[in-house]
Amino acid sequence: MTPFSLTSTRHCYFARRDALRYEEQTQLVEEIPLAISINQITHAVMMVTPNHLDDFAIGFAFSEGIINSKQDVRDIQLEETTIAHLGIPGLALNLDISPRQFAHFKQHKHAHLGATGCGLCGKDSLEQALPILKPLPASQALPTHILKTLREMLFAHQDLGQKSGAIHAAMLLSPEGHPIICLEDIGRHNALDKIIGYALNHNISLHNHSVVMSSRCSTELIQKAVRATLSTLIHLASPSTLAVSLARQLGLTLIHLPKKDEPRIFASSFHADHSEKQNLSKN
Repeated sequence: MTPFSLTSTRHCYFARRDALRYEEQTQLVEEIPLAISINQITHAVMMVTPNHLDDFAIGFAFSEGIINSKQDVRDIQLEETTIAHLGIPGLALNLDISPRQFAHFKQHKHAHLGATGCGLCGKDSLEQALPILKPLPASQALPTHILKTLREMLFAHQDLGQKSGAIHAAMLLSPEGHPIICLEDIGRHNALDKIIGYALNHNISLHNHSVVMSSRCSTELIQKAVRATLSTLIHLASPSTLAVSLARQLGLTLIHLPKKDEPRIFASSFHADHSEKQNLSKN
């Protein structure tokens, strides 16, 4: 069986503007198509960085509502393949799940196509794209002096990012603000799914935990975090307006870390307003 972590970067030759040949080389992050099947039924094609794919598969299935816990997973098989008409490599992953969850999956199966920049592709209604989620319980806040260190801490823990750049990172923090693991992927949604899967695989309850992400925060990341009962999302780029509104309704603490300013808290579990719709100026 193919291992769950393959080469994540590759040397690529390039030329300067007036050069006649590709003579210089640099490391680029690997991006590969991953076909995901559930009990041998095709479900999605995601563009991924091929490391920690067991964590990704479980985190993806959990955040998609396909499983409720890692105990619903019976087996994971991963195989290397080739896209014949392009001559490029691909991966095929099959997730064997329990009969109960498989029956639920077949009832709710819908066309789904994933990409590095989209997490709501394939949803065929607004209700499906924005489902009802259970609000999170109140959680403890990280102190400001720790928040101010997280930008540098994230960069320091990025292995692939330091080699190649052009990759998203998600770093899981303990309730005290200590780094647990940093996982990277070409897709920001995939990076968070890897963290969720890692937590499930290691029996880590994400209440009072935080995840720091290199990307902006959008709606689908809020949904994934809330489903996983993660208490805090911290981003290096600004969130969208809908992400802020959903975070406030659902009790998720949402923080932006600007480069040259104090941390900006857009939503706090201590100020959750479950009736809020779009009032983004509300304290």
